[in-house]
Formats: sequence, C-alpha cells, structure tokens
Amino acid sequence: MRTPGAEKDIAERAEQALQDEMSDVRRLIDELDEGLVALLAKRQRQIERAARVKPALGIPANVPERVDEVLAHVLGVARREGLSVEVAMNLWRALIDWSIEYEERLMGDRAPRGASQTSSDGDASS
Repeated sequence: MRTPGAEKDIAERAEQALQDEMSDVRRLIDELDEGLVALLAKRQRQIERAARVKPALGIPANVPERVDEVLAHVLGVARREGLSVEVAMNLWRALIDWSIEYEERLMGDRAPRGASQTSSDGDASS
C-alpha cells in the first residue's frame, strides 16, 4: 500500500515529466519556426529576382497559370508529407497574394499589365 506522501511524489514526477515534454515541444517548435523563417526569406529573395527579370520579358507579377501550378505542386507535397490540405491552401494562398503584391511594388512603373489588372479608366488591360 502506498502512503499519501508516495502518491504525491508519483503525481509530482508525472507532472514534471509532462512539463518537461511540453518544454521540449516548445523548443522544437521554436527551432522549426526559425527554419521556416529562413526558408521564407530565401523564397522572398527569389520573388525579388523575379521582379527584376519579369519586366524585361513582359511578364506581369500575377500569372494565373503559374499560381495554379504552384498551388497544385504545394498540395501534392502537403498530401505526401501529411500536412492538412486546408492549412497548405490557406498559407500558400496568403503567401502567393503577398508575393504578387510585393513583386508589383518592386517593379513599379516597369510592371507589365496583366489581364487582371485595370487601367486608370477602369478597363481591364490585355
């Protein structure tokens, strides 16, 4: 038979083990977040490269076919890696939207006009 002191000791050790595990989870999440930020910074640099190259090629920031291609690729990788498709879609949709806006800002007046962009009189450009 266990004494009340022994039961309390067992409960405290079990709680400490859970606290240690939670600390480990948080540490690993922080490490993963650092890796994700580093990868996103590398991706941003490629968006900056694209903003330098696209105007010379007459390519607008928003190329719907490329957006579809990127999303299809990411969804395939998400499925393969066991990432929620909903999470992947939401994250990449936001990332792509930001990237297009960022490219347009970087290109400024050099930005070719895409079909989805409008001219100053409100007509869609071609």
